[in-house]
Amino acid sequence: MNGPSYRRRSRIAPDTTDSLTLNTPVLPYSAELKRKAIHLSALAIPIGLLIVERPTALLVLVPLALFALACNVASQRIELVHRFMMRIFRPIMRPSELPPFGGPVVLNGATWMCISAALCALLYNAPVAAAVLIMLMVGDGAAAIIGRRFGTHRFPGSDKSWEGSIAFFLTAVLVALPLTLPVLMNSLGHAPLSNLQIGVGALLSAVLEALPIPLNDNVRVPVLAGLAMSFV
Repeated sequence: MNGPSYRRRSRIAPDTTDSLTLNTPVLPYSAELKRKAIHLSALAIPIGLLIVERPTALLVLVPLALFALACNVASQRIELVHRFMMRIFRPIMRPSELPPFGGPVVLNGATWMCISAALCALLYNAPVAAAVLIMLMVGDGAAAIIGRRFGTHRFPGSDKSWEGSIAFFLTAVLVALPLTLPVLMNSLGHAPLSNLQIGVGALLSAVLEALPIPLNDNVRVPVLAGLAMSFV
């Protein structure tokens, strides 16, 4: 059994995952744009949170998170799945999301996003959960696009820039402001958020996204921002 197992892994080695990780410090700008476009496609999740009841949302989001997690693990343990996933998603995956086949399991951004959405739906009311997820999905994209193209003033010990964080904050405020409109929120069966909640959530999200904290930003940003907004 050891022999075939070794040969299977040796065929994965030429995949150059290690060399890619070492030789590609950041994603190319075009790949970053594609990655953020996928982020935007996930806006269906926070919109859905405002439309359906919490039990229904959890009935969808928890299995989705478990499925994403299973796919993530399978891609690093099953050769056929690994090759399939690499063929489709490798161009837009960060070097840190490309561990050697058979090595430690590393969760990619999509998996973390699914886990984060399930956590937010479980922990917070629908307006807060929707707000923090929308802020992350749109604000993070703005931060990446503006920061990569125009960012020149870096935070100490971080690759994030002031320009990117300002873009995150302003965009997050703009996209979440509709959740403060009584006509819209009442029609959906929810109380509107306050301007203060939006401001606190957007500011904290921008700060948390920029800080070099080990926990993935797709989790730390919405979960912690949602906590703050719940107490405002």
